[in-house]
Amino acid sequence: MKEIANLHYFLGRGRAETTRWMLAVNQIEFKNIPIETPSMLAAIKSSGKLPFDQIPLLEIDGRNLSQSSAMVRYLARRGKFYPDDPKEAVWCDMIAGAVADFAEAAMQAAFQSTKEKATSDLIERFTKFGPRFEQRLIDNGSGFSVGNNLTFADVLLAESLNSYLDWIPDILQETPRVSALYQRVINTPGISNYLKSDQRYPVADDRYIIDVARVLKRYLPAHMDRPDRFV
Repeated sequence: MKEIANLHYFLGRGRAETTRWMLAVNQIEFKNIPIETPSMLAAIKSSGKLPFDQIPLLEIDGRNLSQSSAMVRYLARRGKFYPDDPKEAVWCDMIAGAVADFAEAAMQAAFQSTKEKATSDLIERFTKFGPRFEQRLIDNGSGFSVGNNLTFADVLLAESLNSYLDWIPDILQETPRVSALYQRVINTPGISNYLKSDQRYPVADDRYIIDVARVLKRYLPAHMDRPDRFV
């Protein structure tokens, strides 16, 4: 019987989305298991499956994996998207670290008080990192970020770019190599299928923010109505 991986997270993309893209590029079937209430979160914490009491949780290959960066690298090694060459491997790690910083602005965009503020933050962050990613692709010369084949660094970069494009559709106009890499990644069979599937959550909006606050019993952003409603 074919195993289907289980991914436990809130009702949205969030910090689990990089794992979904890595599952997709590996063409591993998976099921989103949404955590929708404080009691559901308490239950998964009491299960002993979360060594640091943090989600997302990925159940795969008889393992319980936490921490998104660890999940990504596990799936990268599993699918041969992590180079064997030490120099290429460390480049992947460096790019993944830069992408984590780059992606934070997109992760926080829905939480900003206005669309203008979110867009301004995204442009500022892209202005810092976009040319660096473009130069890396120029230096590498293969159309990929590292080596001559698709690596997890490319997948992480494309996933973060996808979030930027949700807000600013023309943001890649001045970085043609980054744009070409993005198209290459989203057209790989596994990722292309995932992006068209019903497993793909919509862009984060107020509903997502409210869902997360409800589960965590925390304050909503100050600009929202009754920000203390779940505290």
